[in-house]
Amino acid sequence: MIDLICRKKNKNGTCLLAFIIKILLVVAAAELVIHLYAMLAGMDANIQELVRSILRLLIVAAGIFLLFRRKNGSPQAEEPVTIEHGPEDINEEDLKQWPNIDALTRTSNERGLTISILELMALADRYGHKLSIGMIKIDGIDRLEEADAEDVMINTAGLMAESLRMPDRIGRFKDNVFMALLPESDIDGATIVADRLRENLAKGMTDATDKVSVWIGMTEFHRGEDLQSLLDRVESAVVQSEKEENGICIKQQEESKYEKT
Repeated sequence: MIDLICRKKNKNGTCLLAFIIKILLVVAAAELVIHLYAMLAGMDANIQELVRSILRLLIVAAGIFLLFRRKNGSPQAEEPVTIEHGPEDINEEDLKQWPNIDALTRTSNERGLTISILELMALADRYGHKLSIGMIKIDGIDRLEEADAEDVMINTAGLMAESLRMPDRIGRFKDNVFMALLPESDIDGATIVADRLRENLAKGMTDATDKVSVWIGMTEFHRGEDLQSLLDRVESAVVQSEKEENGICIKQQEESKYEKT
């Protein structure tokens, strides 16, 4: 029982308490054997005590040797390491098992984004949390070769992921449209994110991405509104951003926009 408890408490080590009890039991058994043998053989009492002392020393020494050998020499049981695979770590065939992941960019697809938006809207509506969303449109991608167009989308997804905070989410909403979900961000926070996105996308331009235009629209969710009104407003912001000098439009619920100069 003691040994069982010790193993549960220390899977990789040796239980000292159980080990001591085992040694004591071995010593007691050995002394009993010597006592019985002495009675049968008529051994002198002094010789019996000497034999017992020597036997005790030998058993304890052997026990200490085995204890240190077990601690230092025997391999310890290793816990299995579980490696979590994300969408970026799996092949195209396995991606079919991820219905919410876009196969090209390895980010959320329209279905995954819609589920995430509804979840965040429910939290914001119930608990009064802030929530903003952004739509990023890659214009001119249809004029590129297929390989270049794919490179642009992959590169844009990577730059967006680097530009956002850990709780934020991105995904490919349409063929040439990305969406950014910004929990705990109000309209001012969304403006900061839009500026950072614009700056990082401009810095990360390649030969292919230099041939396209990027338009960014941002808006904030307000308690009580539905998904369609939120999407309509952010899409309207993207359309309006094409008229802005820096390609960014921030829209509030009242359809007033903050133009950035």
